[in-house]
Amino acid sequence: MITVIAATNRPESNTAIFAKYYFQELKKKAKTEVKFLSLTQLNELTTPIGMYEADTQHEKIREIQDEYMLPADRFVIVCPEYNGSFPGILKYFLDAISIRKYKETFRGKEALLVGVSTGRAGNLRGLGHLTHILMHVGTRVHPAQMPYSKVGGLIEKAKLTDKNTRKSVREHISGWIEQ
Repeated sequence: MITVIAATNRPESNTAIFAKYYFQELKKKAKTEVKFLSLTQLNELTTPIGMYEADTQHEKIREIQDEYMLPADRFVIVCPEYNGSFPGILKYFLDAISIRKYKETFRGKEALLVGVSTGRAGNLRGLGHLTHILMHVGTRVHPAQMPYSKVGGLIEKAKLTDKNTRKSVREHISGWIEQ
């Protein structure tokens, strides 16, 4: 199974548009189940009370971990740039799911990282930070990371419309699946 993660809790984000496009293309090409996870699901959690204890952790965290993370062999993480790195909600999520079934959640799995930014660097710095965290928890990070810059100009009416970018996404997915 592959889980595509829109790594922000901001509703109607550019990140979600890119993540949904990756999801749609993977569903066409992957020979396994593909699921989509938006971290907007975490918006109802206003406080991390009990987050660091498996017994008191919010049920929503356990449900997401059980459905999207544990059965997945691979992850595609589409990650926006927030203040020169990645969103705090993603770090919160990674911390929360490392409390219960740590090894089963991360070890021996593979991640494909995609950066999105309205600026010009495509969140390269944030992808570097995320790479270090994922490698620390035992997840292999595919070397072909894809930074997309100035994404506002690639989207119209909440859809990824730039044909060169769409082609780039398809090639990125094919290179990863066919390895």
